[in-house]
Amino acid sequence: MTINLIQFIWGQRVNRRYLLTGMLLNIVLFFIFKLLYPHPFMVLDSYVYIRPLVEGRSVNSFPMGYTWFLQLFSVFSRSATLLAWVQHLLLEASCLLFFFTLLYLFQPGRWVRVLLFLFLFVNPLLLYISNFIMSDALFTTLSILWITQLMWIIVRPRAYMVFIHAVLLLLVFTVRYNALYYPFLASFILLLSRMRPWLKVVAIVLQFALIGSFIQYTRVEMERTSGIRQFSPFGAWRMASNALYMYGHICLEKKDPVPPRFAALDRLVKDYFNAVRWVDDLSDGRSGGAFYAADPGSPLLQYMYRKHGPDTAFLNLRTFGDMAPLYSAYGTYLARTYPLDYCRWFLWPSMTRYAISPTEICSSLTPFYLRDDDIGKETSGWFHLKTLAVSPVYINFRTILLSPYPILLGMAHLAFVLGGLGFVFFRGFKKVERPNAWIFVTVMGFWIIDLFFKITAGAIVLRHQLFLMILEFAFALLFLDFIYRQRERTPPIDGQGVFNSSSNK
Repeated sequence: MTINLIQFIWGQRVNRRYLLTGMLLNIVLFFIFKLLYPHPFMVLDSYVYIRPLVEGRSVNSFPMGYTWFLQLFSVFSRSATLLAWVQHLLLEASCLLFFFTLLYLFQPGRWVRVLLFLFLFVNPLLLYISNFIMSDALFTTLSILWITQLMWIIVRPRAYMVFIHAVLLLLVFTVRYNALYYPFLASFILLLSRMRPWLKVVAIVLQFALIGSFIQYTRVEMERTSGIRQFSPFGAWRMASNALYMYGHICLEKKDPVPPRFAALDRLVKDYFNAVRWVDDLSDGRSGGAFYAADPGSPLLQYMYRKHGPDTAFLNLRTFGDMAPLYSAYGTYLARTYPLDYCRWFLWPSMTRYAISPTEICSSLTPFYLRDDDIGKETSGWFHLKTLAVSPVYINFRTILLSPYPILLGMAHLAFVLGGLGFVFFRGFKKVERPNAWIFVTVMGFWIIDLFFKITAGAIVLRHQLFLMILEFAFALLFLDFIYRQRERTPPIDGQGVFNSSSNK
């Protein structure tokens, strides 16, 4: 009789030790961390998430999921310290479930278990990300839970998983629109799963119904706020900003006429680059990747001010949303008109940022300073904050501690790719059980889609890569463990097949 996951964790001494040690490490390490950094970390995005709470708005330029999470948390407490604890515990709880799922399904060697355990539960990056009042920790938590649930659907599908999977997809999508491709990958896997045909249909329809309902809700609420029915005005601004990273290098040389609707905007853009003679460089790690959508001096904001007048409100959605359709069309027009230049000046630098992602706010001073303007006062009032300052020693310690992570991420990319190639070379798909083979297909498919999505979306930074880093590191270890066993021809544990889930019988 096959044991379940709970029996696997608690019934085996070694796994019980992993569980208790992981829980103890989570508490002890974060307690020490909060002694060094008693205040939360905040940047401009933090204030953007908090502003709708103060104003009572139902939509925002960012997805509302994290704002709703803050609103739910405020029912019980408005302590920023407790919020950081909750974010950290949720993140590490998802890592525990992910860790034991991999151990249960693949039965890797001891060295894989130890390395993966240390990476998940003695990883300073997770501590620092959890301390930000931002969506990154919550998005990573939900993404880990989603991919873990998808693995269980592949291996041992149950009817109740259909509802849990759909809800997880909805939650992760409301937190960050990067999850846009999650349901499409999930649909492909659901079609190939061992679920009954009618249950597959229900699972696919339910996930799109929930996400579609959220999209429609957002469009309606955005129309009430900005006057235009649209889903994500920020995505439109990002499209125009991405195009300007390319257009700034060539616009003064190009004499091609633009469509009449873009004429005034295009003229202002060319005047801007003619005056500044400078283009924000995506290949520079100090670039945030969204300069032209955020800096008050950029031509996109200047054109908005010229049309609507100077903005006295922070992130006025009425004017911000009104410009979105024009900026989306303008950015798309530039990318299609100059595709080779777009590849050279935007897609290629985005690919280099994907390979070695800048630390961005994880190495800046901004997280330690509380704004003293209106949005700073709103936030300090909401969380009862007076300062974010810490000792310069600890600021420098953070910068030094996290500085190797871009290189470590690049190494994780490389190890995952080489490990995957080795797995294919040693005919791994034929040597593992079919459900486990489909898990590898799922992860490889996710990696390819994620690569394409992030490179085209731009603004890639280290914190956006946390979920991918965890996934890559874990499966790179599994690939390498498989290759090692094939080369050494060492019989697997208990005489079972390599990565054979039946070893839990």
